Amino acid sequence: MKPSARITAYAFLVLTSAFWGSNAVVARGLLNTMSPATLALFRWGVAVLVLVPFVYKERAAIMRALTTQWRLMLLLALLGFAPNAYLSYLGLRGSTAIFMGIVNSIVPVMVVLIMALWKRRIPQRHEGIGLALSFIGVFVVLTRGDFSHLLQLRISGFEIIVLAGLMVWAVYTVLLLYRPVYLSLTAFVFLAGVLGLFLIAPAVIFDWAQNGIPRLSLREIALASYIALVPTLLAMLLFGYAVAKVGPVHSGIFTHLIPLFSALFAVLFIHERLHFFHAVAFVLIGGGAILCCIKPDTMLSSDSTSSR
Repeated sequence: MKPSARITAYAFLVLTSAFWGSNAVVARGLLNTMSPATLALFRWGVAVLVLVPFVYKERAAIMRALTTQWRLMLLLALLGFAPNAYLSYLGLRGSTAIFMGIVNSIVPVMVVLIMALWKRRIPQRHEGIGLALSFIGVFVVLTRGDFSHLLQLRISGFEIIVLAGLMVWAVYTVLLLYRPVYLSLTAFVFLAGVLGLFLIAPAVIFDWAQNGIPRLSLREIALASYIALVPTLLAMLLFGYAVAKVGPVHSGIFTHLIPLFSALFAVLFIHERLHFFHAVAFVLIGGGAILCCIKPDTMLSSDSTSSR
């Protein structure tokens, strides 16, 4: 793989983390007035509609995937698209920001463990050190440099749901290597997005039967559209490209940047003060992610898994 392609993949992973960091902030506010099912439906419904003109020319390849690899596509749609969003929103509605931020750092650890069990891949020393540094950095930014805040954590049903959603996402990250190679990233996201909408249809119908069809305000539509177009659509495309180029382990490591970006967005948009511990966390998290990616892993970053 050319060095420029690897650099591009890492840049995309940084952008993806920033978009996902904003997603948590915007979604948490919307969940005060929108149900998890409605938000998941709106998020992926808008994303799929936007993709229609871009994937029309690939309709033959989409039908091929739907008829010959429908089991794999259903599995990927279940693990990484609207159903995963619904599960995450269920947990986010009743969990705390500090818990959400901390457990996000578990994703790369889960990916490393899945790869170790599935492909008998032993994590390399530099990956272990990088993971540890990033994990410490996540704790620094979330506790504002005071680790005594961790003593206030309590596990609830909502937090268990959050953990389950992150575990599902880790499995999706690994299985993304096996997506149909004849589908472009855009076509893949479109097809999996459509299938995901069908999978959450029962939850949406039940929610609307219980609470009525929601009437969304212009503010809700605008914010939900942002989630659909940027943290969902654009981020999924960037993440899919990066996984194909550098592998699931290195891609998963960059989720350590999500809590950092969330903190930065809080400073920029809700006028919180920037403190020294933010700089410390940035060095630890960013340094750890870079350390993990110094030595490419041929098994996890081979071009044979890319869409080309």
